Amino acid sequence: MKNIASFSGGRSSAYMVYQLMHSRPDTDFVFIDTGAEHPKTYEFIKNIVEHWRIKLTCLRVVVNPELGQANSYREIKLDELTQDLQPFRDVCYKYGTPYVFGAFCTRTMKLEPFTRYCNEKYGKNNYQTWLGIRADEPKRLKPKEGYRYLADISDFDKQDIINWWRNQPFDLEIPEHLGNCVFCVKKGANKIALAARDEPKMAENFINLIDDPNIRVVERRQQENKIMYRGNHSLASIIAMYQRYSREEIANTIRGNRGFDSGSCSESCELFSCQLDLDLNH
Repeated sequence: MKNIASFSGGRSSAYMVYQLMHSRPDTDFVFIDTGAEHPKTYEFIKNIVEHWRIKLTCLRVVVNPELGQANSYREIKLDELTQDLQPFRDVCYKYGTPYVFGAFCTRTMKLEPFTRYCNEKYGKNNYQTWLGIRADEPKRLKPKEGYRYLADISDFDKQDIINWWRNQPFDLEIPEHLGNCVFCVKKGANKIALAARDEPKMAENFINLIDDPNIRVVERRQQENKIMYRGNHSLASIIAMYQRYSREEIANTIRGNRGFDSGSCSESCELFSCQLDLDLNH
């Protein structure tokens, strides 16, 4: 079985890459770009390639605009990684915007291109996919054919990972509330509000994308009101809801709250994480 590491761009996933480099040197490394990652994520990825001398395959979804027709992918160069929102925009044109109970974004922009690429290159069932899921994430560590986890080769928990990166010559310089996917639909309203406060230009670009008249209308109420988050909230309504609060007040609603520990898509979208969560809950 060929070992394929799905590198999400997060710290845990990157530590998994490091471990696999040394324990399974035949591993191939793949990153799927949504065009919506934080710029610091792209900087982190480029540092990993430069410092660790790995060969990283970078892919982007190529959306077939016709409903019912499968999408494809294309391989891009490392220096093409950029927050231009293009894959996200193309997906929203075809399917509408993702929302908290319809988070198809990971499946469409990451899972499907990755699977198509690997099936074409290695052959179906001829590879196993490694995911950066840690030992302290037991709910996500269910046995599933074709999957292996960081926890299989390291007992590091979240704090161990953070401590390990502190001793490296570079790091992912993103606070947890931002994460790689800054306005992920799986985040709570307070993290979204803080992200919008810290990255106002990104918030503006994201709202402009959501307001694009070419976005497909699927469920009219959800689309017309731009509802994407818990509590029937849009990005704009969350920003408005927290407008009278200071940045420190918003941040204090997050600090020390175990409900915002990692394990969702809030820090980085593991390729199969959302799909695995769905599979394992049924």
